[in-house]
Amino acid sequence: MGSKKKARAIEKLTATNGDLKKTLSSVRGQLTKTETKLEKANERAERWKKQAAAHRTAASRSDARVERLQRKLDRATAALKPVAAAAPNLAAGAGRSVTGPTAADGLTVPDKTWTVVQLQAEARARGLTGTSKKSKQQLLATLNRQTPKRRPKN
Repeated sequence: MGSKKKARAIEKLTATNGDLKKTLSSVRGQLTKTETKLEKANERAERWKKQAAAHRTAASRSDARVERLQRKLDRATAALKPVAAAAPNLAAGAGRSVTGPTAADGLTVPDKTWTVVQLQAEARARGLTGTSKKSKQQLLATLNRQTPKRRPKN
């Protein structure tokens, strides 16, 4: 009788062992799938990190460009403002015009006290082109040779 008991115990253990093998196989399959998903997620995360770094670099460049354009706009805006006499009392006392030199028709004539930005703005106002690469002396010569057009009063 002991052998029947042993046989049943062995049969039971064999069935349990088979169930455990099936469960182990299933768990290994799930582990493989999970590892594959983790690997893909890590690859996506690395791609996103690279994209984020590229976007930060592009944003930084854009910020720098905006700052440069803002400074350029500020300079151009300042050039469009009328030039005030440095010391009106001294200029008037010396017999010079307080408002600056003007032509016979009342338009302002640029002189060497003007900045390049102001001279370029005057050239644009007169409809001249190709003045962006000219030196201050070349701009002065061009503007003083060219008959000024009447500028609208602001």
